[in-house]
Amino acid sequence: MSPRILAATLLALASAASTGHAEPSSLVAFDAPTRAMLASADAARGKETAANSKCNKCHGEDGISQDPEDPSLAGQRAGYTFKELMDYKSKHRDDRGMYRKVRSLEDQQLADMAAWYASLPLPPSAKAAEASAATRRLVFKGDPKRMLKPCASCHGRGGEGSQRDSAAITGLRRSYFIATMQAFKTEDRTNDIYARMRVIAAALTDEEIKGLADYYAMTNEEK
Repeated sequence: MSPRILAATLLALASAASTGHAEPSSLVAFDAPTRAMLASADAARGKETAANSKCNKCHGEDGISQDPEDPSLAGQRAGYTFKELMDYKSKHRDDRGMYRKVRSLEDQQLADMAAWYASLPLPPSAKAAEASAATRRLVFKGDPKRMLKPCASCHGRGGEGSQRDSAAITGLRRSYFIATMQAFKTEDRTNDIYARMRVIAAALTDEEIKGLADYYAMTNEEK
């Protein structure tokens, strides 16, 4: 491990440890009531709420955004979308525009919207076959020397996400993926529980982040 990468990893871990008794990065707990609310969420009702809230303007009628700065929500895990919406509402994720959208919505409405987007198909991705051996190692094996878990261990072998708060990352726009990872790396975004993504992003080089962005990128998206 290079001294620079080791230093970045240790700094991220120290930062996470130093904030262990500070305010939590999210107020969302996937306890029994939250799981029950998500399990009973109504996708049809969520579609209506999303339309009334004009979510389609940025995220598309089919949940696929047209603007590289806006994430596609189609096929996203309901638990992850719900957590992010709740984080916007509590200002644990900083975005004034999203805060204005969700501040007056009830938790159940946010759960319904999460269910609606989860019911849609994920954006297509066919970039994995073009990935380098180094990128594929990060996806499926990680790097124990840098304490990096495989991306697939949390986000699924196909990038489809997993239960609770692990996002689906396949089919993301390349520029959005890179911007998100850089936000975690610089701690401009801090709503990841236990600083998991901040630690990972800090250990990755910019080239590795670009390689992963290419791996998961939406089909036919240009670099």
